[in-house]
Amino acid sequence: MTTIDVVGGVYGERCAFPDWDEVYGSAGRAAAGLSGHVNEVRLHTVIPKPHQARALANFESFGIHVHTHDGDQLIGFDYLHCLADPAISPPPSAIKQQPAFEVNADVAVVFGMMECKPIVSAGLCIYDPQSPNDPKYFNLTGSKAKRLVVIANEGEIAKLSGKSGYEAATDVLKSEQAELLIVKRGLDGAQIYDSTGCLGSVPAYKTKNVFTIGSGDIFVAAFALSYAIHEKGPLESADYASMAVAQYVETSAMPIQTFADASSTKRSPIELAGGQIYIAGPFRELGQRSTVNEARRLLSKLGMKVFSPVHDIGHGPADKVVKHDLAAIENADAILAILNGSSPGTLFEVGYAVAKGKPVFCVGQNMRSNDMKLPMGAGCVVHNDFISTIHLVAWRK
Repeated sequence: MTTIDVVGGVYGERCAFPDWDEVYGSAGRAAAGLSGHVNEVRLHTVIPKPHQARALANFESFGIHVHTHDGDQLIGFDYLHCLADPAISPPPSAIKQQPAFEVNADVAVVFGMMECKPIVSAGLCIYDPQSPNDPKYFNLTGSKAKRLVVIANEGEIAKLSGKSGYEAATDVLKSEQAELLIVKRGLDGAQIYDSTGCLGSVPAYKTKNVFTIGSGDIFVAAFALSYAIHEKGPLESADYASMAVAQYVETSAMPIQTFADASSTKRSPIELAGGQIYIAGPFRELGQRSTVNEARRLLSKLGMKVFSPVHDIGHGPADKVVKHDLAAIENADAILAILNGSSPGTLFEVGYAVAKGKPVFCVGQNMRSNDMKLPMGAGCVVHNDFISTIHLVAWRK
């Protein structure tokens, strides 16, 4: 009989765009992802009594056995979009610490918690510190494991070690006395280390949609399934985890996909295209300007040069502004067009870009199908989600 014990937080999650209102958290999502892949998934967590009915019904629908401990508050994360920094309630400084609970397991998947520090004793533990600001070493939490695998993102590794890059990874691996360290690197995939150094890396994979809330939790769950249960090698397990993440990011569906489905799904590794991107979009109102600002920030973060008329030209008479706008479109490698709302100027920019043979990617949120006929008929890529469109621009080819 195969059993995995998942230990960590169950939290409320709300996202405005796209609409998402669920109770998962890292441990809850990992447990749901693993359901059906092993004989038994046991979830050990803290859930306040007023919220237990909803949470337990959800997890029980996946066949998860929940060992819950009472708490004082359901911690919530509110996102404007899936890549935005969440508003946390209550604020981290006001979160009440709950008494520690103990878990004994053969195979454990453990996430750092905001409101509790459980004590885990495991044969094999897959540990994710799960804290961008204050990650903790597993061996300093009072927990013990005969075999330990640490999975963390680059920021957490840097926080733990006070170093960066290869030096940070090897320092954490040595300090934890872990057999493996997996460094999650977002769109750059993941790097795998053992005591001999870097074993290699695996890519992240392209998707048609991008919903990133909880993608790291799915990576941890899938790696644990492959490495701990099916005894696959580190690189093979990490690649399966990356494929499972792509499936989740594209569909938001759980449980995680099977090995057979992952093997039969054709996906291309992500290669960021770079280049200069022209942002076409209205900016006369607060919401419009905020959207342009966010697009500019995210495109820059993904390694692209950005030309935004409101930022790079500013306001002025038509005979001065339009000449610079059109020249910038001609010099651009691709166009990001924000079509939300009514903006004749934006539609003109799209038409000009199409005439010049430029690839155009349109955000068409809440747009009528009739209004999208011309962009779609002209070969523009149209998506109703802002973050997904940003990523389609980033890995266009």
